[in-house]
Amino acid sequence: SIQGAGICTYDASEGVPRKVAELTAVLTLSSNPTHYGDPKGGCESNEKAVQVQGLAGDFCSPECTSGGDCPTDEPSGATATPTCALKTTSGEQYCALVCTPSVLHQNGASGECGTGTCQSIQGAGICTYDASEGVPR
Repeated sequence: SIQGAGICTYDASEGVPRKVAELTAVLTLSSNPTHYGDPKGGCESNEKAVQVQGLAGDFCSPECTSGGDCPTDEPSGATATPTCALKTTSGEQYCALVCTPSVLHQNGASGECGTGTCQSIQGAGICTYDASEGVPR
């Protein structure tokens, strides 16, 4: 398993291994280099692709530490605040990039979501990306 995807391989006698190596390089280059990225590019190993009920779109979300802390690395151009803001029905807590919604700017009042969208929920905002099709949840 590579970055959450499986790869079929064949005996060397069939001449396929070179193609497998090329595919591996493509998969590695397409994963997000930081937390909170677009699931279409793959999530970090300690993240899940999540969609918040009531919001369109999704994002990669790491679990909060026991102290409620979140990783601070963000996608290029994003300056939103990593916050332990989400809780599942089973009690697990996850991080999200919290932003300030704006009617003038789709990516937050000061562009803090970078290429993402700042979506309003319960008086705050969460940075999301267009919903990914086929991303396991």
